[in-house]
Amino acid sequence: MAFTEEEEAALRGILAIYKTQAPALSSDLAEIAPAIYQAWMGDGHAYASGERVSYDGTLYTCLQAHTSQADWSPTAAASLWARTLEAGNADTPTSEVPEWVQPDSTNPYAQGARVKHGGKVWESTVANNVWEPGATGTEALWREVTED
Repeated sequence: MAFTEEEEAALRGILAIYKTQAPALSSDLAEIAPAIYQAWMGDGHAYASGERVSYDGTLYTCLQAHTSQADWSPTAAASLWARTLEAGNADTPTSEVPEWVQPDSTNPYAQGARVKHGGKVWESTVANNVWEPGATGTEALWREVTED
């Protein structure tokens, strides 16, 4: 699809606005817009805690300030980076809720986060939830969502 010069200028402007707002986006919004985040750079780039980057098509959040080096990629340095997990919320249609992914202590699900697991949609009832939905003993941590 070809854009006119005016349309391209408008798109560049919109992207610039989004990029300035990128640090303030919640994780669920950030996850659906990874293109607004810069790709990870392993060449001595200074990263701040909380900064987000795109790496191999996945969004990561910096856990502690550091200066990058080639062998400290987001997938190789778990002490420096946490994968940003996608989750739905109360406004997300149940058909569009993403699949649950086992989080680490560095990227738990927030209270109200919705995920699919075991053929059901679940909502986290607590903050910092790292437990598997529907597993024995997690009845107080997740509730099954039945509405569509």
